[in-house]
Amino acid sequence: MTPAFATVPSLAMQAIGLTKHYGQVVAMDGADFELARGEILAVVGDNGAGKSTLIKALAGALIPDSGQIYLDGEPVRFSSPLDARLAGVETVYQELAVATQLDIAQNMFLGREVRKPGVLGAFLWQLDKKRMRQQAAEQMHSLGVRVQSIRQTIETLSGGQRQAVAVARAAAWAARL
Repeated sequence: MTPAFATVPSLAMQAIGLTKHYGQVVAMDGADFELARGEILAVVGDNGAGKSTLIKALAGALIPDSGQIYLDGEPVRFSSPLDARLAGVETVYQELAVATQLDIAQNMFLGREVRKPGVLGAFLWQLDKKRMRQQAAEQMHSLGVRVQSIRQTIETLSGGQRQAVAVARAAAWAARL
């Protein structure tokens, strides 16, 4: 039997004893988390149970007061969501982080735009919109998400389609998790 404090290297992500306080309010109290490679895991619970706090801690959006997070068995300390992203961890939040005025492809590549090759991209910063649209369409198709056009603005999509864009973006960029 593995002791509760031991890391399991075969896990994609593990957290042990995470806590978070906001003044006198205990938002997360000794939370443990395990996610195996290839596993799909849903975090469910009552309002105020600490689900969002746990996910934000695992994604670098907040720093736990205590406890340890492991990625592939190695301890990590994310200081920001960017740290988590650079480590290959992507997150889809309940409150969707989509830009409603931009189209699907622009949202998929937001902050990760692909520039044209050569001088146009390197010095003139011209985006390779055709390539981004093609890759976004392929990603949406691979997940079985149907939309009228990859050029549709997010504001024209249903709530479920907006969520699908956020999931597709995370799946496209998640190098590890």
